[in-house]
Amino acid sequence: MSITGKIKNHLPHQNLAKKFWVDEELRPSVRERLLVIANEFVDYLGIEIDVIDITFTGSFANYNYTRYSDIDLHIIIDKQSINRDIDLVEEFLKAKRQYWNDKHDIKVESVEVELYPQDDDEPHKSSGVYSIKNDEWVVKPKKFVDKFSENDVQKKVLSIKKKIDTAIEKSKYKKDPDDIDQLIQKIRKMRQSGLEKSGEMSEENIAYKTLRADGDIDRLYNMLNNIYDIKLSVGQSKN
Repeated sequence: MSITGKIKNHLPHQNLAKKFWVDEELRPSVRERLLVIANEFVDYLGIEIDVIDITFTGSFANYNYTRYSDIDLHIIIDKQSINRDIDLVEEFLKAKRQYWNDKHDIKVESVEVELYPQDDDEPHKSSGVYSIKNDEWVVKPKKFVDKFSENDVQKKVLSIKKKIDTAIEKSKYKKDPDDIDQLIQKIRKMRQSGLEKSGEMSEENIAYKTLRADGDIDRLYNMLNNIYDIKLSVGQSKN
């Protein structure tokens, strides 16, 4: 599929995804399955934890879902109730979340479920949030009025793709993660700036989602991991 075709995939829909929603209410079978998955994840954490809420958020709780979208299942907790050392708690939860999501390929209605432990004080910018626990909308999504410029998004995508190619090539020879690190931070800031300025249909956010769907973001992180592995390795293979 061409870049233009992938960009068009991000145009907003007129209705919520029918596989999950009926008249803007979550299908009971979907809710029950997501509750089971969330409870399994809480048990997997292996610590006493008070669950404040369990929410379904992201594109599939909104009108901007695509074939690349996941189900974002958030476990809302009070991190301070676990331990006063918040940094320690966040590192623990981050490691557990990454291991779970990497090891499991859980799907509901053929859509992958991504788990995320979220602090109850953590700001969440999504314009669609549904409480699985209470079976009601926390933030009900509104149909998008604004549309993005496909031409401007395409220019952004092509420009960033070139920067990604350049950063990866340089890093292969330098064996230094700095170029990759800096580009990842720039892409993050670009997306965040777009979200703050124009919301989920901002050109920056659509460009980011197009790059992610095309595998370019994964290429950056894979290269970053390879460089760290090489730097930390000792000796040389004698094949």
